[in-house]
Amino acid sequence: MVEAETTIPVKTLVTGATGLVGVHTVAELVSHGMGVRVLVRSREKLLHCLEPFNITTELVEIVEGDISNTSALASYIDGCDALVHCAGIFSNDLSDRSKLQKINVDATRNILTQAHQQKLDPIIYLSSYLALFPPDGNIMTGDDTVKSPRAMYAGTKAEAERIARTLQDQGAPVVSVYPGSIQGPNDPTYGIGSQLLEQAVKTRKMLVTEGGRGFTDVRDLAQLIRKALVKGRGAKRYMFGGYFLEHREVLQLLANLSGRDIKPINVPGSVLRGIGSTIDLLSKLTGKSYMLTREAAEVLTRSVPCDDSPAIDELELELVGCEKSFSDLLSWMKSSGKLR
Repeated sequence: MVEAETTIPVKTLVTGATGLVGVHTVAELVSHGMGVRVLVRSREKLLHCLEPFNITTELVEIVEGDISNTSALASYIDGCDALVHCAGIFSNDLSDRSKLQKINVDATRNILTQAHQQKLDPIIYLSSYLALFPPDGNIMTGDDTVKSPRAMYAGTKAEAERIARTLQDQGAPVVSVYPGSIQGPNDPTYGIGSQLLEQAVKTRKMLVTEGGRGFTDVRDLAQLIRKALVKGRGAKRYMFGGYFLEHREVLQLLANLSGRDIKPINVPGSVLRGIGSTIDLLSKLTGKSYMLTREAAEVLTRSVPCDDSPAIDELELELVGCEKSFSDLLSWMKSSGKLR
């Protein structure tokens, strides 16, 4: 049997480069001398996001455009050897349902398909462990079945993951990556996960319930993406849930690193899930969206550790480490004025 040719792409198209994962991916690739083209809607916004990484315009090729512009996708991709598709949006606002469908599902289908037609290899798609939740067993893997989440964001990620797997079944070299709650310094979007950690440190109170969460350091994730950018490996599914901590462990870690006494707000898992169900009913009656839904309560209380070993072993990843991940995040929050 002749092994497939394995080479590093000369130029990689990165979408979503003004987001946390996208900007760290660009920085990771550039720092290792890899050619990068970024597709962004605003050149000025990208340059602002790249400032902390000391990346100048000479080091990246910038293409201004709209990922939902189907007729322009071929031109965005032309001249590239590989794709890293990080673009996506998060919202729990019910009025944003069509926007999530347009970007997270339709645009993903179009760009992954176009990349396959133009023979890019590999085609890396940033999926989510939420697309596979609830888990099939006590440990989540990249081969868990795609579920049908009710929440808008998770639902669109699940639908997009089905698209990616269909392309994989057709022989496309699509690499799906399933991170957990992504965090890290120099976050241009400052997502809900980091906001909750900030709130816990500021208020010195934190929700503690059964179960735990997986925290994926964005620098570990960017390293995975870089090392997965090799032609000829075919379709892959990499679970990358990160460092799994029980909620009480998160509280203790934040307290130790911040030097503050953080009190637990203890809520049994069954009670939290019941509150979530009540809020779901309220949402239907009022048409308003709320952060704590039944599904969010399920994720908080019934998440399990993820088997990241296939990615770590196969790609020979050197991880940041749990304590450094949280320490660097808090240090950046302080230096950026989010924490005093």
